[in-house]
Amino acid sequence: MTPKTKALVFNLIAFAILFLAFRFTIGAIIKGDMFWLSLISAVIASVLAPKFLVVAEDGKEKMFMKTIFSKNVKEL
Repeated sequence: MTPKTKALVFNLIAFAILFLAFRFTIGAIIKGDMFWLSLISAVIASVLAPKFLVVAEDGKEKMFMKTIFSKNVKEL
């Protein structure tokens, strides 16, 4: 699996986990329209999910992770 594919899969998994967690948590607290509940959960999950990206340095592709909670970019 290429690093770009891994980054895409990690982004999807991180978003899906946070989306489902917020979707069910907010849904248990607030009873409302499913569209708005899903939209709010998607926005929160996309802001809080870690971002995985691939950068080509010296002919090699390196994968990095950036989160909203830290200023540092971590190499994976």
